[in-house]
Amino acid sequence: MKKLLATLSLILSSQLVYAEQPKLIVQLTVDQLRGDLLHRYQDHFVNQRNRKGFNRFLEQGVTYDNTHYRHASTLTAVGHATLATGAVPSQHGIIANDWYDVSNNQHMYCVADANSTLLGDEGKSASPVNLMASTFSDQLHLGTNGKAKIYSVSIKDRGAVLTGGRFGKSFWYNKSTGNFVTSDYYYKELPEWVTEFNESGLKDSYLGKEWKLSKDEGQYHNGTKNRIFQIPPRGFQKGFPHSIAKLTSKDYYNMLSFTPFGDEMTMEFAKKLIELHQLGEDNVTDYLSISFSVNDYIGHTFGPNSLEAEDNLIKLDSLLAEFFYYLDKRIGLDNVLLVISADHGVDAIPEYKKSIGFAGFRGAIPDAVQKIDAQLKEQYKTESSLVRAIELPNVYLNHEVIKAAKLDVETIRKAFSAELMKVPGVAKALTRTEISAIKASQDPVISKVINNFVDSRSGDITIVQNTSTMVANYSAATHGSPYLYDTHVPMYFAGWNLKPQRITRLTSPEDIAVTLSAVMNIGYPDRATGSVLEEVAK
Repeated sequence: MKKLLATLSLILSSQLVYAEQPKLIVQLTVDQLRGDLLHRYQDHFVNQRNRKGFNRFLEQGVTYDNTHYRHASTLTAVGHATLATGAVPSQHGIIANDWYDVSNNQHMYCVADANSTLLGDEGKSASPVNLMASTFSDQLHLGTNGKAKIYSVSIKDRGAVLTGGRFGKSFWYNKSTGNFVTSDYYYKELPEWVTEFNESGLKDSYLGKEWKLSKDEGQYHNGTKNRIFQIPPRGFQKGFPHSIAKLTSKDYYNMLSFTPFGDEMTMEFAKKLIELHQLGEDNVTDYLSISFSVNDYIGHTFGPNSLEAEDNLIKLDSLLAEFFYYLDKRIGLDNVLLVISADHGVDAIPEYKKSIGFAGFRGAIPDAVQKIDAQLKEQYKTESSLVRAIELPNVYLNHEVIKAAKLDVETIRKAFSAELMKVPGVAKALTRTEISAIKASQDPVISKVINNFVDSRSGDITIVQNTSTMVANYSAATHGSPYLYDTHVPMYFAGWNLKPQRITRLTSPEDIAVTLSAVMNIGYPDRATGSVLEEVAK
């Protein structure tokens, strides 16, 4: 009898532990979602009893409305890596979408992996090998002895790969073919169910369709004042409706990533994944990361102050409302911990900002770097270029040329930095020696530059632009600066056992990964710099 009672006690206590933890953690990332935008558009969002999208967080969740990244290069890869690892770039190693690999003399894409092969299509492969820190999903794998099911999906490879970590299975969209793909880092061959999804006809179901406004134009907060400054992607016009190509082609599949249809496909893929792998249906907590990329593509081309940007979030809200309803029916939202954030914010189109009274400026900093290079090459009488590579915000000098000319590297760095400070749009140009020497700074911009520095990957000189400044003419609007419009993102939790709260103290997206670890009572990501959010973890 004593043994029986002891066994029953053990079973009950283990069930209690499982009840205190969610069955499924769903981490949502909306690419380029600045921290104020969901509040701005809240009156548009679905608000039915059983169907709430963003309002699931805004009305029923724990919202952290003063959340800022603490690094300078507010870019997609950097943000996703921080969300995954709970660390600043100086710790997780992803300093930008691209950098220059000095040791191998080549440009490096953040998730490039020459030792892996793309599955599902031809093209460049991807994996998390460039991450220098563990992710929350890695720790979940270790903490459950490999029993947790871990998946990630996005249109962008970097949006999926970095949050999926080393032990998850990641999938992304090929904009040339419309297929969802992965790499042999994750599988020996493309899973049969992915092939079936790609051949289901969904990707071609949008042929000839129109992206129309969800509401009457007069109901929108944004207007058409920024339209003359837009740079629509290939196949699009300025103004609604936007017609999708009628024939399949590379251009057609690319167009989908600039419309709400791209997020719709991403969601359908995620739901198929949930069903086939039965996420959240056993006593081990599973993890799913979904990164919605369309908002970023639209923001870059049409600007965040456009009807397109506003309408896309209205449509994404409806998509999320149906998804949460689906999760509630399938698993029960009391068993699902939802978290939503963004990889970075965004600034308005600089010409639009200037038209309404701001000091908007579009620069040509790469051209300025090349002119300075030519000037210093003549001044120091070197035979070859002093610049090896430009991957803004980093400038990499050619140390072999400098050494052959018997010049001092630091002298050239300082000379370059001094000239760059004269370039319109440049706020600071810091040498790597200066950055390394600064252990802490009261200047918030300098502090973010320090947090973004990795000795083996950062350049000889790091450039910081002025506010409301684009460094080059590659899109209508952009992000990537250390200023608040780029660092400010939402950080909201909902579902599970959470009660509504609004928190306004200063927080960071670094806090998500360590908070999820605290919820699960597992080890923290090894180089995390975030803090546990007690309102969620307790």
